[in-house]
Amino acid sequence: MKSGFADNNGAKIAYETLGDPTNETIICISGLGSQLVYWTDELCQTFLDRGFHVIRFDNRDVGLSHKTPGTPPSVEEVMQSPDFQAPYNLSDMANDLIAVLDANDVEQAHVVGTSLGGMIAQTVAIDHPNRVKTLTSIMSAPSRSAAVRDESEDEAVSASLTMDMSDPNTYVDIQVEGYRVTSGPHFDPVYQRQILQTSFDRCYHPDGWSYQMMAAAASGDRTEKLGQLTMPTLVIHGGVDPLIPPLGGEATAAAIPGARLIVYDDMGHNLPRPRWGDIADAIAELANQAS
Repeated sequence: MKSGFADNNGAKIAYETLGDPTNETIICISGLGSQLVYWTDELCQTFLDRGFHVIRFDNRDVGLSHKTPGTPPSVEEVMQSPDFQAPYNLSDMANDLIAVLDANDVEQAHVVGTSLGGMIAQTVAIDHPNRVKTLTSIMSAPSRSAAVRDESEDEAVSASLTMDMSDPNTYVDIQVEGYRVTSGPHFDPVYQRQILQTSFDRCYHPDGWSYQMMAAAASGDRTEKLGQLTMPTLVIHGGVDPLIPPLGGEATAAAIPGARLIVYDDMGHNLPRPRWGDIADAIAELANQAS
């Protein structure tokens, strides 16, 4: 494994690479508030086993990457009134990914993102189509408005998003319970706690959630621009995702010409271990289409 920092106009973006750099690269983008450790060694091994070189990185405002100065509004405030002045948008986060590719001398990559990471992946494909060999958008949507249920529809999900995460003594416990609500029937509390504890030990920075939500809100609807994409595209969604409804995945797939949509009925808003092999196989099949 190799680690380092890429530079995007002064913003340092932390990354790690795994596998043989002469193989085709898959770059993995984490979701809201999630560090690169969300893409665990075990999960990345499924991609390595299929012949990929893997890059995972911290989006800005999480992990070891650049932190925006100042104090943002709370997550609850951003959810209730998304009209705050965002210090950056998804195109800036897409440029962070391009900086990571440049730092590793990767001209084209298979771009894979989950949730907010899926929105960033879509934006990379729109803004930098020549750098994207294939696009995989997982449990995501073409706009923020299509991404999160109205809180009246699911009180438990709303509560999981708006719990106070400012106390470091309870942060991991709160996050575990949030994932329990949203992850679906294959939720593994031991595995999830390991990820969250590693993230906490690496960098506790709850302000990142607000800044990243503001970036999504500031970036508008991508539906029209997604219609201009030509690279092979895969859209994966959980049939029991309580956070981003399956309609979000359906809307993404409908917007992109030729996109393949896969809905797993036993998947919520997380990547369940029993589906890792299926997801890796589908991405490898997509990569073969682009060869």
